[in-house]
Amino acid sequence: MNKITLIFFNIFLLAGCSLPIYQIGDMPSEKRISAIKPGKHTKEDVTRLIGSPAHITLFQEESWIYIESKEQLRAFLSPIEKSRQVLVITFAPNETVSRINRLNLNDGIKVSIDSDKTKSYGKDLSIWDEMIGNFGRFPAKGEQR
Repeated sequence: MNKITLIFFNIFLLAGCSLPIYQIGDMPSEKRISAIKPGKHTKEDVTRLIGSPAHITLFQEESWIYIESKEQLRAFLSPIEKSRQVLVITFAPNETVSRINRLNLNDGIKVSIDSDKTKSYGKDLSIWDEMIGNFGRFPAKGEQR
């Protein structure tokens, strides 16, 4: 085998080991986002310019949220989030844009999952208790209760 064949073989071998990156969501283009002017555009204008949002918040002020995230899958392990872009468009009570805010992966907050479990009341039966407990509960074939 000559050196060129060996080099190409190694390149193809290593290329097959790369981990895929998947995009979740879709961020509107910068040109379309910059066309939105606070105080001037309404909800209909925003929908026409950049499309429907991924989420709508209804807390104090209504906000539309557009999200794009890129994750790298790793076989049987949890995926790694490589990048995240969030566009938050907040509307005033008269349904015009009041402000536009951009967030990225560094603006996120890590939330730890609580490992406590809620106790459920009932019987803790073993498999034997369940099997033996069913004897006599059901009528024989053709018999009615």
